[in-house]
Amino acid sequence: MLDQRTSAFLAEFLSKPDGDPERLDRFLLHGPYRGRRGGRPRLKLAFHDFWPEFDKGTNFFIEILSSRFDLSVVEDDSDLAIVSVFGGRHREARSRRTLFFTGENVRPPLDGFDMAVSFDRVDDPRHYRLPLYVMHAYEHMREGAVPHFCSPVLPPVPPTRAAFAERGFCAFLYKNPNGERRNRFFPVLDGRRRVDSVGWHLNNTGSVVKMGWLAKIRVFERYRFAFAFENASHPGYLTEKILDVFQAGAVPLYWGDPDLEREVAAGSFIDVSRFATDEEAVDHILAVDGDYDAYCAHRAVAPFLGTEEFHFDAYRLADWIESRL
Repeated sequence: MLDQRTSAFLAEFLSKPDGDPERLDRFLLHGPYRGRRGGRPRLKLAFHDFWPEFDKGTNFFIEILSSRFDLSVVEDDSDLAIVSVFGGRHREARSRRTLFFTGENVRPPLDGFDMAVSFDRVDDPRHYRLPLYVMHAYEHMREGAVPHFCSPVLPPVPPTRAAFAERGFCAFLYKNPNGERRNRFFPVLDGRRRVDSVGWHLNNTGSVVKMGWLAKIRVFERYRFAFAFENASHPGYLTEKILDVFQAGAVPLYWGDPDLEREVAAGSFIDVSRFATDEEAVDHILAVDGDYDAYCAHRAVAPFLGTEEFHFDAYRLADWIESRL
């Protein structure tokens, strides 16, 4: 549920047409206390078993904990080790407290760590639910793909008729060939209207978009729709894929989390699993593509505001970590 502090701040911020997004960024990342706390205690932080591109010195956890602690990043003998799933280095390292983190579709091993953060809906005081897209909203900002962390919280701006007409129909951008559900839906839609596959998988454009959030979002900005199919379907498993499409100002074609509407507003996306057949889903997509007003009705819905579960107030995660150290 939305924290009362966040609810009050958002109500005040969104009531004014000229609110400063940087002010909203600061609140969502650091909460109401930044700049008004006493001396920050020291915290030696370690990161183990993350993906190769993970930056230990500049990342989401560093950002949200930096206003509470005087942080130093170490390789061993840490106060808190944040551990992911890509290796076993953490078994050799020493740490006073351990936090398991994953954005992958795996269950958090609660008995092996002091605390855990994942997308799963686990009723346990040792677990904090944080969908991967929240962390990626920060990465999008850090890498320059979007100007603010709060971009997916701000009310969307539907395209003009001219901008709508200038965009292509639909983009498909994947490297992983193992998504059986999207592999089946792609040719059905592409058979009715050309879908540009711009990644390594099923490429039909002759060129491949380079890796990185900036490149991906800039490509999606050229299209009215884009695929946002997850690798697997599991309740609560909601990654950055739908966020990437929202950030680009397109309408996501989604498949994956059966509980998606608990945290993404109905009407902001098209969930192909809600249709009896793929052909019915394609009929609906093409009907929306042919109706500017129907398309704008999707684009006018703020996807993360007013939903049952709201996770962009990342300072709550910092509250929780601090309380368990």
